[in-house]
Amino acid sequence: MKEIVAELAMVEHEIARLESQIKQLQHHKDDVHNEWGRRTSLKNHLVDANPLIISTRPNASTAFDTKALHFISKAIKGDYHLKDFSTNHKLIKENTSEEGARGLFREKISKRNGLLKPPSPLRHPTPAPSRRDRNLDIVSTDFSSRLVSTPLHTVEESIQRWPPNKLSENIMKCLIFIFVRLLRTSRVMELEKSGPIARSTNLTSIMFQKDSRQQDPYGIFDSEESVPRDIGPYKNLVRFTSTSMDLKCIQNSSSVPLFQKLKVLMDGLQKVDLRFLSHQQKLAFWINMYNACIMHGYLQYGVPSVFTPDNTLALINKACLNIAGNTINAQAIEHFILRKPGDTLIKEILGKEKDNKEMIVHELYGLEAPDPNIAFALCCGTRSSPAVKIYTADGVTNELERSKLEYLQAAIVVTSSKRIALPELLLRNMNDFASDKESLMEWVCQQLPTSGSLRKSIVDCFRGVHGGKVSAIVEKIPFEFEFQYLLAI
Repeated sequence: MKEIVAELAMVEHEIARLESQIKQLQHHKDDVHNEWGRRTSLKNHLVDANPLIISTRPNASTAFDTKALHFISKAIKGDYHLKDFSTNHKLIKENTSEEGARGLFREKISKRNGLLKPPSPLRHPTPAPSRRDRNLDIVSTDFSSRLVSTPLHTVEESIQRWPPNKLSENIMKCLIFIFVRLLRTSRVMELEKSGPIARSTNLTSIMFQKDSRQQDPYGIFDSEESVPRDIGPYKNLVRFTSTSMDLKCIQNSSSVPLFQKLKVLMDGLQKVDLRFLSHQQKLAFWINMYNACIMHGYLQYGVPSVFTPDNTLALINKACLNIAGNTINAQAIEHFILRKPGDTLIKEILGKEKDNKEMIVHELYGLEAPDPNIAFALCCGTRSSPAVKIYTADGVTNELERSKLEYLQAAIVVTSSKRIALPELLLRNMNDFASDKESLMEWVCQQLPTSGSLRKSIVDCFRGVHGGKVSAIVEKIPFEFEFQYLLAI
């Protein structure tokens, strides 16, 4: 129940933020209306000759942006209808009357067929323009001709000009919105199945019941011997499991604007220019692309019916994105771009006769100095994976440090019998941080806050080791391949 309350609070916060953006865009729209109102008297003859130009004013793109934010808000809240999400949004066509000099516009749109009724030249006589007026009209005509495309085309062109990092961040935002939307849809469906009385009771309990227990995404408190403590920000994350992956909702995704937006973003990814990125920009971009690749793969191919290492690996190999004209899968992003391929892996790739695309990808995009903290940022959609976050070029180093700390706080087990259990994900990447378990435990303590309860508990365990090795009290928590996403929103 606490998870649902946290999700509702998150959704309400996001709705409030989007509504604030909509209000700002509406204020901007009013300013544009006033500006065009002053120029209307100079362009009435152009309006009468070609009323379509009116529909291509700058406020049309503003209206589209407002509409897009409105769609996202409606998709999150779940109160959308299919008619609201047609792929081709019609532009609003306005008529200008005698009051145009004062900036007053009237819409004359037919209720039956949506066609614009152009003003009659007899009812709206146009004075002969002066030379200065004709010059203004020529500029206006040229400007309007550039805006005559639909809003969708305008957005696509704008996205193609985005820097790679901005594009990757927006792709991740869109995917997270989609997963939250699916999560909420699945829960609403569960409530609808329970009947009106039970649904009312459940909604009341969701809104008012307070759960004193904290979220435990990795199940570190499943054992009675686990020492209770605060696990940090992970206790507030939203869990997305296989029960929330509603195939019916995904199959009908063409009517959902979030999926339409995702497609436009993915199309822009094909033309992105990665030649002049700095190390920090590359690092943030490819982390986002790895996570986006797998999230998109689950939306494309669905969740495996059986959770095994082979099934997970198969999806990682199958999930791919077209990035800068190259089809790259998640496996290549991790092992040939974000990491340096080992000697054994290089020999295996070079030994292939037909194909060494992985090495070409490494030469084109590989990082010169990989960051070991990516282990706490790459999520393959399993229960033992770290939380999904959005990484930025300006703050990626600090963001990775924070991801490392939050993961360690949430995934390490300390028992009352003075034993320590480390997640397999950490032990698998041990060589990036230490040479053996003893030095790894020292490294773990150095990462944790001095005043934190986890570090104090680990130090207490060390004190119980007299003349023996620390590794004797360290155990492994096996990696769990059950489908799960932890969404930090």
